[in-house]
Amino acid sequence: MITESRTERSLARFNELVPFQTQHAQNGIPQEVTEYVAANRVFPVVCPPGLIGRNALAPLRGLPGLTISIAQCDPGRGPVAHNHTGTLETFFCLDGRFDVMWGNKLEQKLTLEPGDLCSFPPGVYRTFRNLTDKDARIFAMIQGDNKMTDSIQFPRAVGEEIRQKYGENVMALLAGIKMNFQGGDFNEVTSAEMAQRMCRLSQSKAQPVDGATIYPMMSPDVGRAPVKAWPGLSVALVQAAAGGASTDTVPEEHIQWIVNVADNPCEVVYGEEQVRLGRFDIVRIDPGITRTIRPADAQPIRVLLATQGKETISFDEILQ
Repeated sequence: MITESRTERSLARFNELVPFQTQHAQNGIPQEVTEYVAANRVFPVVCPPGLIGRNALAPLRGLPGLTISIAQCDPGRGPVAHNHTGTLETFFCLDGRFDVMWGNKLEQKLTLEPGDLCSFPPGVYRTFRNLTDKDARIFAMIQGDNKMTDSIQFPRAVGEEIRQKYGENVMALLAGIKMNFQGGDFNEVTSAEMAQRMCRLSQSKAQPVDGATIYPMMSPDVGRAPVKAWPGLSVALVQAAAGGASTDTVPEEHIQWIVNVADNPCEVVYGEEQVRLGRFDIVRIDPGITRTIRPADAQPIRVLLATQGKETISFDEILQ
């Protein structure tokens, strides 16, 4: 079985994650402020070494250029409009249903069902809203350069509202975790352009592979998946019925994040270790390791694979 030291380094249990709103309340930022501007609860899961920002207290470390978090929203709730000026943000709907809105007036909209993915380029206002009457969750992957910061920009009006109610000290603390409020109008992205940045599970092309079915969703290589990512990240969904399994070897200079996105548990066997993943648990598989994912009982499973390489985009390319 998985050892305790290995668990601390490579495994995160969803029910043990702490939202960044709670983490930074201990540093003097009122929790109601971060719950207002961000999703009600945002659970940092993965960040690169040395990151400064709201996700810096994530329990797992990855390669440079990627943070991973889980945003959990109350019914009808979501973050205010926000913009990632230097990173690519990708949403994957874990459960529930979400309206995703974008544009300077949030006039554009699409709806995500469980298993759907969409990706936003830098310099675009976006937000999302839980459409259900229960808590619902989005898996967020943010890509940047190899010195990425956790920077996020909000409209000036939101900052003025917080300043009036909580004062300059809170604004300074928010700036310390890279949450800034100088945003004016930003770029616009049309519905047609966003359609090229979206992958619906119901329309994905299945690839049966040895006892499992793989749905490529996002890749830096044109043509390998419906959505194009920046260098260093590929995303796919894997389904396996009872008795099925998915076995693969993580390429050298890559790591793979495996997330159980089903209600049923799965088992991941890698090297001489084995771990049972509950709903939304995540484990890291290191370079060159052969891993097998299989149902833990007689129920089918669905897992998300995010395979991260060392290659990242350059800052100059982001600015183009």
